[in-house]
Amino acid sequence: MKLTNVVAKHGFVPSALAEINNAKLYERNNSDGVTELLCVQKIGKGMRVDRMPLLIASDLIIPIGEAVKQILPISELEAFLEITLRPAVFH
Repeated sequence: MKLTNVVAKHGFVPSALAEINNAKLYERNNSDGVTELLCVQKIGKGMRVDRMPLLIASDLIIPIGEAVKQILPISELEAFLEITLRPAVFH
């Protein structure tokens, strides 16, 4: 399955917040006001996945909570995303 389709199933859309060379950047806006930024980048024979919860207000982008940073084989990417992209609840 295409990466865009996998992340779209979990509410992520391509992001216009930034551009990263050789990477795909996605975002998801949660009902609690938290925006999650997801970056997927090919590194050699593996994939690097970074996900950060953010608060965005008045031209400020504030990281909150814990970031997910993972490097894994390409063959494990889809399963990893399916498990980890379920919406998080932050209080």
